[in-house]
Amino acid sequence: MRVLPARWQKAVLALFATRGNKSAAYRAAGFNASGIKSVKANAWRLFQDDRVRAAVRETAVRFIDLSEPEVLGTVLEIMRDSGAKAADRLSAARAIWDRANPVLNKTKIEVEHHLSVDETDMAHYRALQKLGAPHSAFLDRFGFNGLPRVEAMVAAEDLKHKVIEGSFQEVTPDGK
Repeated sequence: MRVLPARWQKAVLALFATRGNKSAAYRAAGFNASGIKSVKANAWRLFQDDRVRAAVRETAVRFIDLSEPEVLGTVLEIMRDSGAKAADRLSAARAIWDRANPVLNKTKIEVEHHLSVDETDMAHYRALQKLGAPHSAFLDRFGFNGLPRVEAMVAAEDLKHKVIEGSFQEVTPDGK
């Protein structure tokens, strides 16, 4: 609010005094316009400005904060009035209870990722390679028939990620 020019601040406060009438707030802030259409258009432009909108929000929150004791007093009065309808008293009690003990929702999300047998075999093969394991360790893990299959899968996967290097020549539509 403080970043706004003085007249803009007055317009924001006047907006609350006029119960949201933008044109009346615009005029109450001291702005002049030649006709009603100009006032409406200028007021609309003023209250569309993001800084003014932020100031309106800030002022509304301040007014709400200041009215909380009055609201609580009214609700307590209704809740304690034995002559009031039971439904009204219950609503008042619920309003206080819900704000004092809000309902909390907890969500638990579990994500599981399952590797296929081939993906697991390739991961084990790469781990053994990284460790520098001897050929016998590969045979122990995959067997005589399984090792060539895993080596072929790893080689195919490596080819997918291999960068092809070379020189390229741009071709134009006329062939030059």
